[in-house]
Amino acid sequence: MKASRDIIKIELTEEFRICPQCGYELGFHSSFLQEEKGYRIILICPECGARYDVGWRM
Repeated sequence: MKASRDIIKIELTEEFRICPQCGYELGFHSSFLQEEKGYRIILICPECGARYDVGWRM
């Protein structure tokens, strides 16, 4: 399954470990997108490449 380049906004609950797009169960890689005042932390599924924004900033 090829993921789109879009970033999907996700609201975290108790645990976010399983990719909603492909069902991969072993967690995520991370990416840092530069913004005007810091970085947005994006989680990336290593299986399908889907990208998620859970609201983390640094």
